[in-house]
Amino acid sequence: MKKIYIIDDDRNIVEAMSIVLKAHGYDVACQYNEENVIENLVVRKPDLVILDVIFPQNANAGFDIARQIKNNQATASIPIIMLSAINEKGVYAGTFSNNDRDDTWLPIDQFVEKPIRNDQLLQKIRTVLEKKNTGQ
Repeated sequence: MKKIYIIDDDRNIVEAMSIVLKAHGYDVACQYNEENVIENLVVRKPDLVILDVIFPQNANAGFDIARQIKNNQATASIPIIMLSAINEKGVYAGTFSNNDRDDTWLPIDQFVEKPIRNDQLLQKIRTVLEKKNTGQ
């Protein structure tokens, strides 16, 4: 059973995703803040992280967390799907997409805009996990 760790401050979104993911055979754990992320990932050992960008105290938290995950030897191999409504909220000038992925600034595997249909989210997860398993 693949483990997915969700990091998002919106409890309703986390709960909805958790229900869908558990129904499709995933083991799901989550946290609603940006505290102790690396320590929690080391303990949980997820196969994939779903990460939001904007948190109440820090509009850049998701970007910071992604870099922390990829810069830590214990967590660097965990793929990240950044699932955010950042473009809709208009916090940053311009928009973000998969074209903005970068090993240094935005080291994620997929950028997905909220809201997303369940079937699309499940497909993105399968794609990222398959890529990880084949070492691509």
